[in-house]
Amino acid sequence: MYEDHPVLNSLQQQLGSLRDQYRRIPNELNRYRVVRQEQLIAQWAPAVATIG
Repeated sequence: MYEDHPVLNSLQQQLGSLRDQYRRIPNELNRYRVVRQEQLIAQWAPAVATIG
């Protein structure tokens, strides 16, 4: 249902970018940003959050 949705794609791209940033600079702020982005995706598309 959500595979090609532009909002979901944007959220997932942002998540990828935040994860890369956290890998480069592993601090609490970057971890918070990753977790918050994951929560936004889970709220927006719960079925997708359990898959990826």
